[in-house]
Amino acid sequence: MNFLTGKIRPLYFKYLTVAFGSALISSIYSVVDMAMAGQYHGPDGTAALAAVSPIWNILYSLGLLMGIGGSVLFSALRGESEQNRKKSNEYFTAALIGVAGLAAVVWLAVIFF
Repeated sequence: MNFLTGKIRPLYFKYLTVAFGSALISSIYSVVDMAMAGQYHGPDGTAALAAVSPIWNILYSLGLLMGIGGSVLFSALRGESEQNRKKSNEYFTAALIGVAGLAAVVWLAVIFF
């Protein structure tokens, strides 16, 4: 698979299929989780999952945002040359600290609002 000279359409659909499958599996997991909570814990369990689900999605999305962004910068610097090793490690650390900070802010917002 050559990203520079290969055909874009098959490459795009290859990654689209994987992304779609991942989203589908996540959706199926949510539906099954909701059904099982409703079955065993009744309406209170379903209501609790319905209340926590948006918060979980926000945390998950922010984690993906920082993780994907940090990994792109990290791998670009590592691929450029071996002299960028220290700088690429700094990007990794910044992404890790960033996601921890965003998670703390979201949880504080949930607790106080």
